[in-house]
Amino acid sequence: MARRGENIRKRKDGRWEGRYIKGRKPDHTAIWGYVYGRTYTAVKKELTIRKNSMQTYTLSADNVTFSELSQNWESSISLGVKTSTAAHYHYTLVHYILPVLGNCRVQDLDASLLEQGLLQIIAPKNGCHKPLSHSMARECLALVRRVCRHAAHIRLMHPIEIEIKLPHTAPKPAQVLSQPEQKRIALFAEKLPTARKVGLLLMMQMGLRIGEVCGLQWGDFDLTAGVLSVRRTVKRIYVANGQTKVVVQTPKTHSSVRQIPIPQGILQILNHLYSGDAPQEWFLSGNANKPVEPRCYRKSLRSYLRRAGVPAVNPHALRHTFATTCLQAGCNVKTLSELLGHASSDITMKRYVHTCWDWKRAEMERIFAQ
Repeated sequence: MARRGENIRKRKDGRWEGRYIKGRKPDHTAIWGYVYGRTYTAVKKELTIRKNSMQTYTLSADNVTFSELSQNWESSISLGVKTSTAAHYHYTLVHYILPVLGNCRVQDLDASLLEQGLLQIIAPKNGCHKPLSHSMARECLALVRRVCRHAAHIRLMHPIEIEIKLPHTAPKPAQVLSQPEQKRIALFAEKLPTARKVGLLLMMQMGLRIGEVCGLQWGDFDLTAGVLSVRRTVKRIYVANGQTKVVVQTPKTHSSVRQIPIPQGILQILNHLYSGDAPQEWFLSGNANKPVEPRCYRKSLRSYLRRAGVPAVNPHALRHTFATTCLQAGCNVKTLSELLGHASSDITMKRYVHTCWDWKRAEMERIFAQ
């Protein structure tokens, strides 16, 4: 029986139940929310909190879908993120999240529905895609949380806490080339050098990302001072309907815009290659029209590694090799972090220090020597 018209009643199982309007359907009928407790007082207190919370949110008859909400969120962040970041968010939404949650009405969303939806996204039972890795699952969870926070910010729904356990996968160790392999690559690049071959050395001996190498122009090299300025990167991004395009933008983070001293060996090759090229000419392509894109350059790198007698590795392994070589030679982490363009030295420590087994052994023997 309800007490004093408060929408509170005692159930047959002995518990008290309170209900409140948490939204409206398109036909204006109420969407009810429920509160349960062992005592009338506890239910009334919780019900008051819920009602007060709902009063600050829009109980709108225009009950948008999660798909429409995500479009609104994408528009709201478009000016504050890079084109490539926005494209990545859009790709993740379109290919993983919206097929499951896209048609859900915002006012119907609660923690249970969102968590069940995310489980379906991460490990689909219909086999629409393979189970997501830990990193991709984490991205989907983060995106759903951000879209829901946006809905709460514009008063379309109350804040929802989403808690699910993500799949755990052991991180793959970073690929690192051995000293003999590094020497073979250096000899290959120095013999009949070209700008594309030098790109191998820029990654392996200066720690550049492949997109940063593709984004280099001759004006970025100060051959007198022996300094390279990393100012831009080249990426291929998702547009829509399976289409992609190449964009030139600032490097990955603010810290990635950096200056790196050029080793003497690379500097000598650059001086040999330089023939008065205009500053705006792209280093790899040799013209001012357009840069070489990473997808094409990866093919060149695979060919170069094969010809150098080195197993084919991901281009990022050259950057890993640079970081590991520097640490094993005694380079301090703060300096290495700045050379790599990491946002903080903590990132460098987390990614690379665990790979330097010889370095750790030497330190243990030095510290605890008898």
